[in-house]
Amino acid sequence: MKLPPACRRAAMLGRAASRRWVGVSLMTLRRARRRTGGSAVWLSGLVLLLGLSGCNSAIETYRSVSGMNKNDPDPATAPFEANLDKAETGGYPNLASVPPPPEIATTLAERQALTASLTGTRSATEANGGTASPGPVPPPPAIPSGLQAPETSTNAQPLPLPTKLPPPRPVDEPPPLPPQNTAMQVPTLATPPGFAASHPAPAEGHPSAMPQPAPSALPPAAVASGNPQPSPPPASLPPAKPSPEVAALPPPKLPPVPVTAATLDLAPGAAAVPAEAGPRLAEIVKQYQERPRTVRIVSYAAPASGGAEQLNAFRTALDRAQLVADALTGDGIPKSKIQTEASPASGSAPPGRVEVQLMP
Repeated sequence: MKLPPACRRAAMLGRAASRRWVGVSLMTLRRARRRTGGSAVWLSGLVLLLGLSGCNSAIETYRSVSGMNKNDPDPATAPFEANLDKAETGGYPNLASVPPPPEIATTLAERQALTASLTGTRSATEANGGTASPGPVPPPPAIPSGLQAPETSTNAQPLPLPTKLPPPRPVDEPPPLPPQNTAMQVPTLATPPGFAASHPAPAEGHPSAMPQPAPSALPPAAVASGNPQPSPPPASLPPAKPSPEVAALPPPKLPPVPVTAATLDLAPGAAAVPAEAGPRLAEIVKQYQERPRTVRIVSYAAPASGGAEQLNAFRTALDRAQLVADALTGDGIPKSKIQTEASPASGSAPPGRVEVQLMP
């Protein structure tokens, strides 16, 4: 018979627990296997018993076989078994049927009477030098009818004491069994406590209008003096005068300002400098020969949206500047004296514009 995985797991746990709890060693099991045919017979009987009784009673069956349930209470003599069975089969209380706690509220007349009583007590205490004067003890508050205890008869006679006591119980005799069940019931209220009548909410308040301030009786000059005055003008400092040592120093040298000698417009795909630009380039070569200096060529690139497009526009602008530099080098200006650069176009310098500048 093939058992479910849960039953097989329970059988394995039971076998391991039996070895640990009963105290049978491995050598004892080997001897019993040789004498009685091995532990397989005992295990097969246990598996068959588990399969017949089902997984739900597997634990109880094992406890019965191993003798672990010898200290369990007897269901026939255990106390309160009937109460436990009744509680298991009984229904649960409905929380919606439980009444809310009572609201103990006071009326306006009661609060006014309590205020007057406390005020009179304080006045009497102050008149007595700080010591409260003895007064009548107030009666205890009334208890709602639903919470009052049932009245007991005052003529009830006490129970007579037994004249003859039972003999003492021997030491080795077990105590008598307690009562099997109890007849006690959960106390219930005949009627729920009364509820105090709810008081109406106070009327909604309306703030009163703010009165207009009375006109001032002060003279106009005093009223004008209270108005904020305009801020004073910012302080002006006299110009700083340099010291004689600083005034004796020569003026600082300003960076050189290049002079634009020629302006050319080249198309984006031009392969050479146009022929009409030859006279202007010859004039630049003549000025250089008269006074050699650095020649800077600035080519303006078209604007672009992306980084790669802007980089390509600058490369195209540098190619145009290099065409002009090659033409000047062929006319006699050394290549080491020529600088080429690309700059973004603006309103005064459109794309394709090339400027030839002579440094001072």
